[in-house]
Amino acid sequence: MKRRRADLSVDDLQALARSACEGLRVKAALHQHAPLAILLSLATDQSLGVRRALARRMDSPREILAQLARDPTRAVRCAVAAHPGCDELLRRLLWTDSDGNVRAVAKHAAAMPPHFGENIARIVRNEPVPASLLAEFAELGGQARRAVASHRECPRDWLERFRHDADPAVRLVAETRIGLSLDALRAFARRASPSYRVIAATSLPWNDAMMPTLLADRHEQVLLALLRRPDFPAAFYAQITDNPPPAVRLLLATQEALDAAHLQRLLRDPLADVRQRVARRRALSAEQFEALANDDDKVKLELAKRADCPEAWLRQWSRAPSEWLRRVVLAHPSVTPDILAAASALPDNHREIAKHPLTPEQVLARLADSPDVFVRGAVAHNPSTPERVLSQLARDADSFARLSVASNKTCPLPLLLDLEHDPYFVVRRHVVWRADCPLDILKRRATDENEHVRYAVANHPQATAAVLSGLACDEELFVRARAKERLGGS
Repeated sequence: MKRRRADLSVDDLQALARSACEGLRVKAALHQHAPLAILLSLATDQSLGVRRALARRMDSPREILAQLARDPTRAVRCAVAAHPGCDELLRRLLWTDSDGNVRAVAKHAAAMPPHFGENIARIVRNEPVPASLLAEFAELGGQARRAVASHRECPRDWLERFRHDADPAVRLVAETRIGLSLDALRAFARRASPSYRVIAATSLPWNDAMMPTLLADRHEQVLLALLRRPDFPAAFYAQITDNPPPAVRLLLATQEALDAAHLQRLLRDPLADVRQRVARRRALSAEQFEALANDDDKVKLELAKRADCPEAWLRQWSRAPSEWLRRVVLAHPSVTPDILAAASALPDNHREIAKHPLTPEQVLARLADSPDVFVRGAVAHNPSTPERVLSQLARDADSFARLSVASNKTCPLPLLLDLEHDPYFVVRRHVVWRADCPLDILKRRATDENEHVRYAVANHPQATAAVLSGLACDEELFVRARAKERLGGS
């Protein structure tokens, strides 16, 4: 009779683990009672199927996952990255794996903390960082080790260790940095391979004779390496090639010290993303703003978000065809009542205008007659709406307008007293929900015919012990439970 898997002895499992048949070794790797020693021996198995089976075990010990997280095969590391048993230390290792697929699986399985990604970016950009941070990332995946090896503050003894790294990309960085003389860097600047020119761009001093050649380089990575140097001199922007690659133009658009000639070209850049970034610059002259203001809607949207956007453009864009542009304009802190009044000529603007606190009273009165109930509701909820308009909306045929009046923080007491008896319980509940609901209304609504209104009374912070005592005997369980809970001091 065939023995059940759960009844296999340790000797049986050892025999399976040493079997020449891959399938039997996989069975040993997946057996629920396999000892840690057998699993550790299988973690170095020549067969990919055995190692991947271990990585997919839901109860794989942490020691096994730690060993497989450094497996030479991408498929095994991907399986570990997706494993729910990965702790934070293993995740950090896999988040910085040299293989992009492993990093993608690890980031999908557990989101990378913002500070972790920011620290990697700081090291990649060659910014000054604490030595402890470099030491932490030097022990992580190949991507992190490569960034540390490239960092200007990487100690020489670390570079010696990185020369023997398992990742060839890390070895290349370390080998090119060790013992590089000025002559070697100048030779790198003349090499056909851009990876060598990037190293020269990162390390050569700014006064070197080869620097103009690198600034005129057409390769994206070389120019990005130069621009990302924290000590990039503002005077050197003018020496950058006139029509750099798109990624370089995107970075140039954010540089506040950029020379006028490059900035003028970026204003007319064929890529809308570049022009959008120019529109976000901290300082724009009137002529530059004018040039971008006649661009497409994406660029106009960025200009409309600026605190220094001129009123004339806000007025013009408040009636633009783009709904998103109009929304940004109407929410702008510098928008005036005159602009809101002019924009109300366009029906698509009515909802935004109806809820704006600066909308003139005459416009609100006109919008209170809108056929759109959401426009009337926005008017009813607007704290700037006059009392006569609120009185009109408190008698509106649609309950949405009436409950919006009931929740308006400037609603006068006479209207609340009328809405307290509204036939629709949701309106009455909005009256009770008010933080300033009078005690007399709370007492009367404590006997409301609708249990949801009575629950709102029981939940109101101003409800007295007398009101709560009456609700503690309510026929509805959830009402009296809340009243008793409040009486008990909860």
